[in-house]
Amino acid sequence: MTMNAVSAMRQHRLAMWVLAISIVVAAYFPTGEGYCADFPVPLSSEVVRPGAESGPTRVSVGVWLLDILQIDSAAQTLSADLAYVLSWRDPSLAHRQPGVRQYNLEDIWHPKLLVANAAAKLDPSLPEIAEVASDGTVIYRQRLIGSFTQSLDLRAFPFDHATFRIHFVMAGQRPTNIQFVPNERMVAAGMPSGAGVTQGLTLQDWRVTGSTARTSPYQLAPGFQFAGYVFEFQAERLKQHYIIKVIIPLLLIVMMSWLVFWIDQSMGSSQISVAVTSMLTLIAYRFAIGTEVPKLPYLTDLDAFILVSTMLVFLALIEVIVTTSLWYKAHQDLAKAIDRYCRFVFPVAYAVFIIAILFH
Repeated sequence: MTMNAVSAMRQHRLAMWVLAISIVVAAYFPTGEGYCADFPVPLSSEVVRPGAESGPTRVSVGVWLLDILQIDSAAQTLSADLAYVLSWRDPSLAHRQPGVRQYNLEDIWHPKLLVANAAAKLDPSLPEIAEVASDGTVIYRQRLIGSFTQSLDLRAFPFDHATFRIHFVMAGQRPTNIQFVPNERMVAAGMPSGAGVTQGLTLQDWRVTGSTARTSPYQLAPGFQFAGYVFEFQAERLKQHYIIKVIIPLLLIVMMSWLVFWIDQSMGSSQISVAVTSMLTLIAYRFAIGTEVPKLPYLTDLDAFILVSTMLVFLALIEVIVTTSLWYKAHQDLAKAIDRYCRFVFPVAYAVFIIAILFH
């Protein structure tokens, strides 16, 4: 076989392979207009931000808080179920087919949103699919369930309120490249900021009072920012639980210790018995409510209330020992005077302290 014949045979085989590949491509991608989720073939070798040559890309954002699973005050975390929808226009994806086309999200340009304050890895609950209308309008919906870190000031606990934040960051894009705007449908539905909260949350010890969303660049370092968007909601702690189960029983224990001021000094053993019982009851009660109070490096209002209550019960015990000693040393008038004085000083001092906590 001559060299010309071998060369001709190779060219023939190459032509057959090219023809076979062409047939397969034509069978799977008859339109030649990109690819859909079922057949992920790249649209182009490089994905370019829509409108990059004319200015920032406009991205509408809608955020909806589906549920709050838990707010851990001591750990400074929020566990929530969150849904969001993004929409932008990409003329390169416009098509003439009726309805919408679906694309794998990673194969087209899209806002690569990360959560800056995620406490752990957040796994998307919905498929990473984008829907594209005939005019090139792209819609992407996602749902996130997980924990988010929060910086909470609990000094007013349990009469505190807080603003909880979920900060979305668009990796790789500067604030001048992206223009975030509220979702038009949510604005039309009466939510000006494009954010809302479901009614009837399962969380029992907090009440959501409002929500909002806004553009907020994320500063990684001084002078180095990424485009960002913040969803916030305001909530206040429901204090009834702590008033009924913690504060009122503690008030009763403290007032029980004041009975010693009304018992005659001749019954010194009864006075000491009441004072010691009040102190032991208070100590046992503090162990019982240990799980109700967040463990923090600073004092909350409830911590201060418990501390002062403990000090007053202890001072009542000291007063009983002093007056009993004075009684048996033939200073009955002085012992009675101290008791009469304490009947008013202790309640007034306690009331002043409670008022100071409520209105500080």
